[in-house]
Amino acid sequence: MKEQLNNKPSIEKLFKDLEHPNPNINKQAIQEMVHYWPEPSIERLIRNLQKESLEVDLRRKSIKALAAFDDCALDAVFKTFFTFETRTVRTSCLKVLVRMAAAKKNSTFPCKVFDVIDIALQEDAPEVILTVISLLRQIGEDAIPILLELAKGNDILKAKASITALGEMNSPWIRDSFKELLLDNQLDQLIRLSILEFVEE
Repeated sequence: MKEQLNNKPSIEKLFKDLEHPNPNINKQAIQEMVHYWPEPSIERLIRNLQKESLEVDLRRKSIKALAAFDDCALDAVFKTFFTFETRTVRTSCLKVLVRMAAAKKNSTFPCKVFDVIDIALQEDAPEVILTVISLLRQIGEDAIPILLELAKGNDILKAKASITALGEMNSPWIRDSFKELLLDNQLDQLIRLSILEFVEE
């Protein structure tokens, strides 16, 4: 135990390693943050996300690092999303959730994630829309009804992105829903073409 404590890296070293250009050093730093410094690391990574002027590469690495904490970082990510209304911060929070959802596979998120999704879907910014739809895709079955509603909507970007997300799920239920949508004569031609990429009329 004493030897393990003596080998414990400082949090300052780990955050310096996170900025290193070598991805293997980044990965090791993230693993050690999770193991040795979970709470203070989450706090610092969240502060990174909240900085509008944060360098793009460090923002990307901070998103990746936060996702590695999984459920331990969820409350901090939710709080940041609800507190900050800027596009950059909210998109960053959504990207953390996308990574978490991808890693969870069949595990479920707390219901609060759907509050985040509802707010994000009110945004007009393409980067927010595409990221939240990517989140819905990763959540999977529980998100199918939302994606189907978006696919029927008048917003072409949301509809097309949702159709792509649904098509990638490869579910018979989704294919039947697509065929039903194609029966609507009022369906936008761009939406119709997007659906036809996944089903045969």
